[in-house]
Amino acid sequence: MLRLIAAEWMKSRTRWLPYMLLAFMFIGAAIQIWLFGGVAYLEERNSIDEFGVPGAFTFRWPYAILPLLDSGQYWGPVFIAVFTASTVATDFGWGSVRLSVARGVTRTQFLAAKLMTTALVCAVGMLVALAVGVVFSLMATQLFEDPTKYVGVNPEPSMSQMPLMIARSALAILPYGMLAFMLAVLSRSTALGATGVLVYKLIESTAVSGFGELGGNWERFQSLFIEHHASALLAVNGAGYPDYNSV
Repeated sequence: MLRLIAAEWMKSRTRWLPYMLLAFMFIGAAIQIWLFGGVAYLEERNSIDEFGVPGAFTFRWPYAILPLLDSGQYWGPVFIAVFTASTVATDFGWGSVRLSVARGVTRTQFLAAKLMTTALVCAVGMLVALAVGVVFSLMATQLFEDPTKYVGVNPEPSMSQMPLMIARSALAILPYGMLAFMLAVLSRSTALGATGVLVYKLIESTAVSGFGELGGNWERFQSLFIEHHASALLAVNGAGYPDYNSV
């Protein structure tokens, strides 16, 4: 199994798609820190409310960990769905599965190695994107005018809390990766695996919002969708802080 995982890792490392998707996440982190955070701070830095200055906590470290993890729920599933569907469907298209089975590897072993390697690549990619976002936050904290004067307005997330916060965010994204893997294996199609997850997210977002607006017994149907449970999990990260674009 370890040899299979090593071979899958080498294949993933030499493909161009993970790096393209990683660049996409870097852009997302830059937008979150410099546009949503920095611009909002520069425009409203003289306006103070119960949470401090609007926009100040969005870019400033360590507060930036909250919006970075929250915004990751938007572009994270895109990265995972596209990469997972592509790497699985490509192996079926290239005949890698047939070749591996002919060499004595069972289909179950091949799919298990593929799943574990895909999860590892996605985890590394997401952590690298988060690290880049942290670097952007540290740069913005030093660049913008006297952001330290807002220290103490809200309790800062501690370093001891961050691993658990990251774990919650990863758990909220995991079901979308599993969905993409299942669709890609069943259809052997990159398009269906990737777009299936994106279409599902669009449908569930509309449905969860609609059931919430209807209220009453209709709200119970929200629990049928991943997003409802993911939002509840992520809400623990932001307890006591402003709302950071939560789905």
